[in-house]
Amino acid sequence: MTALQLLVIIITASFDKAVSRGEDGMCKLVDNKAKMGHVIADITNVADLDPDSETMKEIRSKLVENGVIVIRNQNLTRQQQVDFTSKLGREVIRLPGSFNGDDPELGFPEIARASNYFYNGTWKGRRNCFGCYWHKDGNFLHSQFLASILYADTISSNNSATMFLDNCGVYEKLTRKTRQQLAESVFTVSVRDIPDFQDGTEEDLTLYPDYARHPGLYRHEGNGRQCVYITVSLVTEGGEAVEQLTDAWKEVTERGEKYVHYWRRGDLVIWDNLGVMHRAGDKGFSGPGDRSPRILYRTQAFL
Repeated sequence: MTALQLLVIIITASFDKAVSRGEDGMCKLVDNKAKMGHVIADITNVADLDPDSETMKEIRSKLVENGVIVIRNQNLTRQQQVDFTSKLGREVIRLPGSFNGDDPELGFPEIARASNYFYNGTWKGRRNCFGCYWHKDGNFLHSQFLASILYADTISSNNSATMFLDNCGVYEKLTRKTRQQLAESVFTVSVRDIPDFQDGTEEDLTLYPDYARHPGLYRHEGNGRQCVYITVSLVTEGGEAVEQLTDAWKEVTERGEKYVHYWRRGDLVIWDNLGVMHRAGDKGFSGPGDRSPRILYRTQAFL
């Protein structure tokens, strides 16, 4: 068993009992004070929105304010999702094809498929689970103020879920010792350390910096809140791996407000990676192990 696997087991035990479904069976705040999961209603098709419209301004504002927002009942083509992403942010992010686990969305380099089936219809198997660990999208980049947009195109089981944790709200809940430890820490992460990119080609890996640096505590550049930066795959500049900061990690994952989104077709969920971290699944290290088709499409943009 590797140190990372041991850390995942420890983390799993810490919040396994904290999550339950909402009355509609779709989503629930673990702490009813959390603002994550704010629903913006009455949008027929986000692709029709003007980038300077009041609705788009509300989406951007609520995203920075709440960390995670939900827009339901969408029916998007791949091109429409890309177009919406370009309207939401200042620059759409395009990751190399080899980072997609041999499962590209052909013709759309902006899109990553989050599915238990390959593009050719082959089941990925019970052990496949993309993103089944706490992380921030794009943490291998120097800038973390980016939005992820995940659209549920096909959902045939109500067990598909994504969990989010408020990295800013948790600061006030940490002990003085942990705050001090994080204040004195600067983390580094390399694109080579991202578990989901383990099959990336050398040509693609060299497109990114050797290491991105992130202070353990930082001010959110969109709302000014004091936030905590700690996820899997990080190493301190002093050489300590996250596994060696078990007490701090346990505090963050146990005390941080969480929101679980249970997916249904047509859901469009947008989150601010500077403010929250996320993981696939609703508890434990469980991932999409059954054959019920789930096809979600993710795009990203710098804010």
